[in-house]
Amino acid sequence: MDHRAPGPRRSPCGATVLTAALLLSCPPPARGQAPPFAIRQDPAAARAGGDVTFVLEPAPGRVLSCSWYRAPSTDLAFEIFTYFAEPDLGQLNGSAHTGRETGAADCSMCIRQLRLNDSGAYTVAVRQPASASASASLVVHVPLTQPAVTPDNATVTENDTVTLSCRSPPGTETVAWLHDGAPVAAGGRLSLSPDNRTLTVRPVQRGDAGAYACQVSNAISTNRSDAATVTVVYGPDAVTVTPAGPLDLPAGSPLTLTCAAAAVPAPHYTWFFGETRHPGATWVLDRLSLVHGGGYVCQALNPHSGRGRNSSRLELRVWELLTQPAVTPDNATVTENDTVTLSCRSPPGTETVAWLHDGAPVAAGGRLSLSPDNRTLTVRPVQRGDAGAYACQVSNAISANRSDDATVTVVYGPDGVTVTPPGPLWLRLGSRLELLCAAAAAPPPLFAWARGNASLATGSRLRLDFGDPGQAGEYRCRATNPALGRAAEASVLLLQEEGLLLPPLSTSTEPNPAPPPTRPRLQTVWTARRRSSTRP
Repeated sequence: MDHRAPGPRRSPCGATVLTAALLLSCPPPARGQAPPFAIRQDPAAARAGGDVTFVLEPAPGRVLSCSWYRAPSTDLAFEIFTYFAEPDLGQLNGSAHTGRETGAADCSMCIRQLRLNDSGAYTVAVRQPASASASASLVVHVPLTQPAVTPDNATVTENDTVTLSCRSPPGTETVAWLHDGAPVAAGGRLSLSPDNRTLTVRPVQRGDAGAYACQVSNAISTNRSDAATVTVVYGPDAVTVTPAGPLDLPAGSPLTLTCAAAAVPAPHYTWFFGETRHPGATWVLDRLSLVHGGGYVCQALNPHSGRGRNSSRLELRVWELLTQPAVTPDNATVTENDTVTLSCRSPPGTETVAWLHDGAPVAAGGRLSLSPDNRTLTVRPVQRGDAGAYACQVSNAISANRSDDATVTVVYGPDGVTVTPPGPLWLRLGSRLELLCAAAAAPPPLFAWARGNASLATGSRLRLDFGDPGQAGEYRCRATNPALGRAAEASVLLLQEEGLLLPPLSTSTEPNPAPPPTRPRLQTVWTARRRSSTRP
């Protein structure tokens, strides 16, 4: 039954006009006429349970009546009400009135406590007294409940495919996806269904693992699902071992071996050393001994895929600290041009042997030769410069040690016997003279002085008081090597400066000495060991 009620003079909902109000289209006016007004919805997004007001813009001037219809036309069967402004008779409700719609003199309409079935087309007819109409569509939105992603936990092998679906609530208008909180856009390996409710990743890569959520929204609300976890199974990748080898460590020291590899899920680790197996990523060796030397390999096994991978072989060498070596013999005496051989008695664990001569390194070559393991040094033939201190130095990866010196003595000579001052020497009676004899030899030579067949003295020095002309003649120094028994001689001729001219001292074919000059004339005279001592 129609109900006529006096209407208010302003918008019955009392709503403030919003700046973001939505202007709704009106039907085209008659040919040659501009639309007299449009319908604005306030608020622009209508919420179930809330209110909405339809306002005409621009506001009409003098209005006789306004009729509202719940339809895209002015069909009387869908009339909500007619509001009579002149005369001011108020609102006359129609058959489509629900009791929640009220009008006003400015031709606005307010609908209270919106319901979902209030959505649809609305038309207003204004009489001024000419008639004009406009239509608008109302969509009543409900707040969205939380969506859900299925499956909520997905495990997929790298390079396979994973598909996630968003179970969205009624009233959803848009669906968006998030990966670890960042928006997901279709492209490349990621594709979305036309309604965005299904996300597919093909082929999956390890970077695709993480938390996925879908976010639904409409004009009045937004809601996000709980995160669904995607686990990408991969690996193990390259297996690394710490510390990196090869390792050279002293016996008794500790060692901790650690193995690591990139894999999901976390791999299981096993160490292999010969026939020994040790589970776990870490292997602690508290005190190394020689038996720990060898190759170590770590295996990483993916428990999900069953795929395994081995590390490179880690070489470990365990060394003893080297004790002092020794050279044998520790004192060697050898004759020049003979051979001398020295041996290095090296301790266990020796890796290299080197030789030193008077502190300088010895290299094989020429007269010096080394055994293949460098433990034996041979000098052939020995020369006098080879005498001195010899030592061997042993080393391994962690230590070095050096022997005490062994002394090599080279026996030679006598060589280069000389008498100083050299002759012939012209002496005056009553003068004094000291002669010095020298020779190169090892060991140091023994010296003996003689004149003719007479022995005069021993030692390198001979002192003379020249007081008798009979003392003139040849004086010989004999140098003898006490170790070899070899001897060599040198001589000097002494002559009286004034008076008697001495006869020749031998049958040598050498010319007689020249007449004495004003001052003594010195010249070295070397004589052969076989020289006649007979005088005429």
